Order: sequence, then C-alpha cells, then structure tokens
Amino acid sequence: MSRFPKRATMADVAQYAGVTKTTVSRVLNNKGELSPETREKVLNAVQQLGYRRSRIARSLATDQTFLLGLIVPSISYEFFTDIARGAENAAWENDYKILLCTTEGDWDREEGMFLFLEDIQADGIVVCAPRLPEERLVPLVEQFQNVVVVNGQGIGWHELAGAIETDDAGGMKLAVNHLISTGRRHLTYLGGPPDARVSTERYHGFVNALQAAGYTPNPAWHTACHPATLQEGYASVMRLKSVLSEIDGMVCFNDLVAAGALRACLELGVRVPDDIAITGCDDIQVATLVQPSLTTLQTPKEEIGMLAVNMLLERISGQRQHEDVVLQQQLIIRESAP
Repeated sequence: MSRFPKRATMADVAQYAGVTKTTVSRVLNNKGELSPETREKVLNAVQQLGYRRSRIARSLATDQTFLLGLIVPSISYEFFTDIARGAENAAWENDYKILLCTTEGDWDREEGMFLFLEDIQADGIVVCAPRLPEERLVPLVEQFQNVVVVNGQGIGWHELAGAIETDDAGGMKLAVNHLISTGRRHLTYLGGPPDARVSTERYHGFVNALQAAGYTPNPAWHTACHPATLQEGYASVMRLKSVLSEIDGMVCFNDLVAAGALRACLELGVRVPDDIAITGCDDIQVATLVQPSLTTLQTPKEEIGMLAVNMLLERISGQRQHEDVVLQQQLIIRESAP
C-alpha cells in the first residue's frame, strides 16, 4: 500500500460535488454562467479533497507551460541573485514558475540556453546582461518573440523585445562629479568584461563625465577586469602600482572589483580615502562589510526582476502597458570616498 494518498482528480471533485467535470472546469477557469450555489459546492469539494490542478493538463488546455526562463551571466554575484529574487516573486504572484539559467559569460552557452528554453516551450524569457554579439542575439530574440532584455544597451530593441536598462552613464556622472567635488582630479576606471554591454556603457559614461568636467582621462590608467571579481580588482591595482602615486580616485565597475582594489591598496600601503578615493557600483552587501565601507552606486536590483517579469507577462498576454524602462542609480556615500 502506498504511503502517499491518491491525488484527487477533477472527476473526484465532480463526483463529490454532484456535478459534471465540465462544470468543475468552468468553475476553476472562472468561465460561463453558474449559480452561486453550484460554484460554492465545487469550491468546497476542491477544498475537502485537497484537489490541485495538473499543470500538464492546464498547459494542454491553454497552450502555455506557465514557465519563464531567466538567463543570467552568473549567480555567484549578488546583483543577479537579487534580480532573480524579484523575478521569482513576481512570477509566483502570477502563478508562473522561473527556470534559472546561467551562462558564465560564455556565448555558446547563452545561445544554448535560448534554444533549451524554446525546446521546453517556456512562455517567455528574461535575459540579463547578454554577452552575445548583436548578430547572434537578435535572431534568437526574434525567434522566441516573448523576451525582455535587461541591460542590453547598444541595440535598439523597440518592437523586438521589452527592454529595461539602468542609466549607467548617469550613474558614472554621479560618481565622477562626487570625486571631483572632493578635490580628486586624477581618476582611473577599473572596468568589467569587455564583451559586457554594461561595461562599455559605464566606461563611456566615466570618460564623458570626466571630459565634461574639464579633465582629460588617461587611458593608460584604465584596465578591464575579466571576470569582474574581487580577485581581478586586486590584480588590476597591482598592475597599476607603478603609477598609483599619480592617481587620487578610482571608479570601479562593481563592488567586488572595488573590494579587491581596497585589499590591494591596503597591502601596498595606499591609504583609502586619504591617498585614493574609491567608488563601486551596485551596492551589494559587501559594500557595507569591507573597511572602509564603499561609496557606491545603488541599483534597484529586485525591482528590475519584478519589472522584467511583469513586462514579459504583458507581452505574453498581448496587453503591453509598459514602455521600455530606464532606471536611475543613486550614489550612496560611505567611507571610501566621503
């Protein structure tokens, strides 16, 4: 004898309530004209029997799987786990489930995730910080149709897909202007992976903000961190140690890079913020845990995930209410660049 009770079926509910399976289906799908008494009998039977609708049967009836794909470069960086949390909460509220796919920044793997989600007939895809070049990414988005792209700057998505972006150029302007306002004049940029569109946007924002303030960037001081990790931030500063005496401010691609830079400065005897002020980006938990705590650009990460799923569901239903969204960053001033 099975130690698990038999799962109640729609036929069981119909028999218990004394109605037909068609009536049960109409109640569960809120369709058709039914008396309040009939509706109450069916709902009571559902509760008494512990009936749960079969997702497979529901998919066959609606031609939907109620699965959404979320493609991210990594889940080891808190930025993307926070986006995933927001996405999952929004999906849950709408009776959808999220399938999380990671690419580790690999182009073939990113393409493979699109094809996998198509194979399992996911109803839509949110792709965060895509790394594929435009000539490979656009055909995948066109093929899938129901797609929202987060931080896919550089491509005019328009009708092709929903788009959510952070104003990275505006954020870099906030960071650069803050450093200049505190007397810093010789700034370097520790960037992210060269194939990440957001990395390019932040670099251009840094250069433009510096030039707009009347200062000339020194390209020899700028370096890319690939991947954008604490270890790469540390290594980047070590590569710049011969010119650190000429630098009084660092703008970093993200908080992990900034934390690595802090560690390297500590080992080299460079005082932060007295000798060099350092800013990060994203405001993950490490920003408040390192010493000195990080001045950083705060990005609304969970909000991005929720907005992306809601925008995707609108596209799936054919009722698009949101235009493409640009979210602003906020400068959070702490000890590394007071």
